[in-house]
Amino acid sequence: MTLRHCLLAATLLALSAGVAAAPPTSPPTAATRICIANRDIKAKNLSAEHGYYVRTSSGWWRNTVSCPVFAPDRALVTRSFNDQQCRGDQVEVFHPFSRINYGGCALGAWEKAAGPPLAPKP
Repeated sequence: MTLRHCLLAATLLALSAGVAAAPPTSPPTAATRICIANRDIKAKNLSAEHGYYVRTSSGWWRNTVSCPVFAPDRALVTRSFNDQQCRGDQVEVFHPFSRINYGGCALGAWEKAAGPPLAPKP
Protein backbone atom coordinates (compact mmCIF):
# COMPACT_ATOMS: atom_id res chain seq x y z
CA MET A 1 0.00 0.00 0.00
CA THR A 2 1.17 3.48 -0.75
CA LEU A 3 1.19 6.30 1.76
CA ARG A 4 -1.78 7.88 -0.02
CA HIS A 5 -3.83 4.68 0.39
CA CYS A 6 -2.89 4.43 4.07
CA LEU A 7 -3.97 8.04 4.71
CA LEU A 8 -7.22 7.49 2.85
CA ALA A 9 -7.96 4.32 4.84
CA ALA A 10 -7.17 6.07 8.14
CA THR A 11 -9.42 9.03 7.20
CA LEU A 12 -12.31 6.76 6.25
CA LEU A 13 -11.91 4.78 9.48
CA ALA A 14 -11.92 7.97 11.56
CA LEU A 15 -14.99 9.32 9.75
CA SER A 16 -16.92 6.08 10.17
CA ALA A 17 -16.09 6.03 13.90
CA GLY A 18 -17.38 9.61 14.23
CA VAL A 19 -20.63 8.75 12.46
CA ALA A 20 -21.18 5.72 14.68
CA ALA A 21 -20.56 7.78 17.82
CA ALA A 22 -23.03 10.53 16.88
CA PRO A 23 -26.15 10.43 19.05
CA PRO A 24 -29.33 9.54 17.18
CA THR A 25 -31.81 12.35 16.70
CA SER A 26 -35.08 11.54 18.32
CA PRO A 27 -38.30 12.02 16.38
CA PRO A 28 -40.93 14.37 17.75
CA THR A 29 -42.89 12.82 20.61
CA ALA A 30 -46.62 13.02 21.20
CA ALA A 31 -45.91 16.09 23.36
CA THR A 32 -44.12 17.98 20.55
CA ARG A 33 -44.81 18.66 16.91
CA ILE A 34 -42.91 20.26 14.08
CA CYS A 35 -46.08 21.53 12.32
CA ILE A 36 -49.73 22.26 13.02
CA ALA A 37 -52.18 22.46 10.11
CA ASN A 38 -53.95 25.82 9.84
CA ARG A 39 -57.30 24.09 9.32
CA ASP A 40 -56.92 22.42 12.75
CA ILE A 41 -56.49 25.72 14.63
CA LYS A 42 -59.68 26.67 16.49
CA ALA A 43 -58.34 29.55 18.63
CA LYS A 44 -55.14 31.57 19.11
CA ASN A 45 -53.62 33.41 22.04
CA LEU A 46 -50.65 35.74 21.67
CA SER A 47 -48.84 37.59 24.45
CA ALA A 48 -45.35 38.93 25.12
CA GLU A 49 -45.11 37.18 28.51
CA HIS A 50 -46.48 33.79 27.61
CA GLY A 51 -45.88 33.33 23.88
CA TYR A 52 -48.00 31.98 21.06
CA TYR A 53 -50.68 29.38 21.83
CA VAL A 54 -53.14 27.67 19.50
CA ARG A 55 -56.05 25.39 20.35
CA THR A 56 -56.79 22.38 18.16
CA SER A 57 -59.19 19.47 18.61
CA SER A 58 -56.38 17.70 20.48
CA GLY A 59 -55.91 20.57 22.96
CA TRP A 60 -53.61 23.57 23.39
CA TRP A 61 -50.15 23.85 21.82
CA ARG A 62 -47.48 26.45 22.65
CA ASN A 63 -44.86 27.52 20.16
CA THR A 64 -41.37 27.52 21.69
CA VAL A 65 -40.32 30.74 19.94
CA SER A 66 -39.51 33.71 22.16
CA CYS A 67 -40.50 36.74 20.13
CA PRO A 68 -40.27 40.17 21.81
CA VAL A 69 -42.88 41.75 19.49
CA PHE A 70 -45.72 39.43 20.59
CA ALA A 71 -48.53 41.24 22.43
CA PRO A 72 -52.21 40.47 23.10
CA ASP A 73 -53.50 43.26 20.81
CA ARG A 74 -51.43 42.13 17.82
CA ALA A 75 -51.93 39.58 15.06
CA LEU A 76 -49.69 37.25 13.04
CA VAL A 77 -49.18 36.58 9.36
CA THR A 78 -47.39 33.29 8.72
CA ARG A 79 -45.05 32.96 5.75
CA SER A 80 -45.26 29.31 4.73
CA PHE A 81 -45.15 27.21 1.59
CA ASN A 82 -48.02 24.97 2.73
CA ASP A 83 -51.18 25.15 4.82
CA GLN A 84 -49.33 24.59 8.10
CA GLN A 85 -47.45 26.54 10.75
CA CYS A 86 -44.09 24.80 11.08
CA ARG A 87 -40.80 25.26 12.91
CA GLY A 88 -38.72 27.73 10.91
CA ASP A 89 -41.69 29.47 9.26
CA GLN A 90 -41.48 33.25 9.38
CA VAL A 91 -44.24 35.20 11.12
CA GLU A 92 -44.81 38.94 10.88
CA VAL A 93 -46.47 40.69 13.81
CA PHE A 94 -48.79 43.62 13.14
CA HIS A 95 -51.59 45.63 14.74
CA PRO A 96 -54.83 44.47 13.09
CA PHE A 97 -56.49 47.92 12.94
CA SER A 98 -53.65 50.34 12.22
CA ARG A 99 -51.70 47.74 10.18
CA ILE A 100 -48.44 48.85 11.89
CA ASN A 101 -45.82 46.14 11.31
CA TYR A 102 -43.71 45.32 14.40
CA GLY A 103 -41.31 42.88 12.73
CA GLY A 104 -41.21 39.14 13.01
CA CYS A 105 -39.64 35.92 14.14
CA ALA A 106 -39.13 32.34 13.02
CA LEU A 107 -41.42 29.80 14.71
CA GLY A 108 -40.01 27.10 16.96
CA ALA A 109 -41.41 23.64 17.63
CA TRP A 110 -44.89 23.13 19.10
CA GLU A 111 -45.25 21.75 22.65
CA LYS A 112 -48.40 20.31 24.19
CA ALA A 113 -49.69 22.76 26.82
CA ALA A 114 -52.47 22.96 29.39
CA GLY A 115 -53.51 26.26 27.81
CA PRO A 116 -52.42 29.86 27.89
CA PRO A 117 -51.95 31.31 31.37
CA LEU A 118 -54.81 33.48 32.52
CA ALA A 119 -54.15 37.21 32.62
CA PRO A 120 -54.18 38.63 36.16
CA LYS A 121 -57.37 40.54 36.98
CA PRO A 122 -56.91 44.23 37.86
